[in-house]
Amino acid sequence: MKKTKLSRDWHREHRMPAKATVEQRLEWHLEHAKYCGCRLIPVKVTDEIEKRGICAPNLMFHKDTAKRRGAS
Repeated sequence: MKKTKLSRDWHREHRMPAKATVEQRLEWHLEHAKYCGCRLIPVKVTDEIEKRGICAPNLMFHKDTAKRRGAS
């Protein structure tokens, strides 16, 4: 599946579970970032990605995360 600004097909086929666990949220957002460019990864999820040392070089992070990292 090709990454696009908004992938309706991807969203239709990959619903975030109700009351998702941290593991489910991480998995969903990492997969989402591969196929859809409709939103940034939330700060809490980004923090968990960094905490776990998950390599995710091409992901779009929330601007608050970039500020905390020292980026402008």
